[in-house]
Amino acid sequence: MQLPQTKWNVALIDLPRGFLRSMVQAAMVVAILTVGSITAESGGPLPAQHALAEDGQMVLSPTDRCPVCAMFPARHARSAAAMRLNNGVTFYFCSNGCLLRTWLRPAIYIGAPQTTIHQLVVRDYFSGRNIDARRATWIAGSDVIGPMGPAIVALGDANQKDTFVRRHGGRMVFAFDQIDDRLWRQISHRTLPDKQQP
Repeated sequence: MQLPQTKWNVALIDLPRGFLRSMVQAAMVVAILTVGSITAESGGPLPAQHALAEDGQMVLSPTDRCPVCAMFPARHARSAAAMRLNNGVTFYFCSNGCLLRTWLRPAIYIGAPQTTIHQLVVRDYFSGRNIDARRATWIAGSDVIGPMGPAIVALGDANQKDTFVRRHGGRMVFAFDQIDDRLWRQISHRTLPDKQQP
């Protein structure tokens, strides 16, 4: 059988139907396994390229990945959140929801116990400025959509709660110290993975 020639005088190969798709799928599996082995060898996801600044400013890099969903927080800077450990290691998140999941299950998502978490930073919904997540007023069940779907919103000023709810609704208002597995199920309609020890 003679194969047709291209204008560059290269023979085209007649591949069986679906062969190219199978090869692409195989390459994707290899890439996923390679990324998984890189993070597994280090005991969890890779930390951020740049640590959270002492003043709480996020220094997002285009290569930083959310340890929960693997999105790039720099692509979602308006909803990004940060967690700094006692040793200065920082993880950036695409959203407040991924940060809260990690707070509740740090051994699973970052391979560290909750006692090693030093600082949590989120963005105030109205101003966009960085605020202490532990002091924020939290709202779930509004019409605000983030990178992972319905957003869990943080407000730096509790007096703005009524304004936010009037504009966007809100099924539940809570403080950071109220977050536990039961509340997580209520606000996300999902269960968390079983707890593990680091």
